[in-house]
Amino acid sequence: MSVSGINNYTASGTSGASSSGSTSGSNYLSMDDFLSLLVAQMSNQDMYNTMDDSQFISQMAQFSMIQAMTELTQASAASYGVSLIGKEVVLAQSKSDGTIDTIRGIVEGVNLYNGSTEIVVDGNAYALSSIMIVKEPDIIIPDSDVKDSSGNNTDNGTTDNGNTGGSEEDDTNV
Repeated sequence: MSVSGINNYTASGTSGASSSGSTSGSNYLSMDDFLSLLVAQMSNQDMYNTMDDSQFISQMAQFSMIQAMTELTQASAASYGVSLIGKEVVLAQSKSDGTIDTIRGIVEGVNLYNGSTEIVVDGNAYALSSIMIVKEPDIIIPDSDVKDSSGNNTDNGTTDNGNTGGSEEDDTNV
């Protein structure tokens, strides 16, 4: 049995041998890859020295747990991206000469595609990893939009109980 694909594994995480079952451009196994390896392992085992069933179950449980953690990470990144809508961000973008440009803007939206999350600033999409600073935008809210706990405007000259001027003794039944 040849294991040349394992021997050609380089330090950068890419394999020298091509495999038909793996996802292109990634360095992780999908569920299909895992099941293909499991079937190959079972079909090539010695019939007098079979593998323990508990090993298969343990491997499947570990793979399921890793897959669930990956999905949780993707959902967390999506949630974080959505929480940035309306926030001011400073982004880093590297240029071809190796220098870094900073881009400042308000997050307008989020792109969720194929497990990755990108934020949209000034009509352009950027990866979450390019974010350097997140802050509330420097905007001023007009006073006329500010309301108290009972829903009354606070800038129209009324007091908290809705009366204009006067003392609170005028409202009580003595």
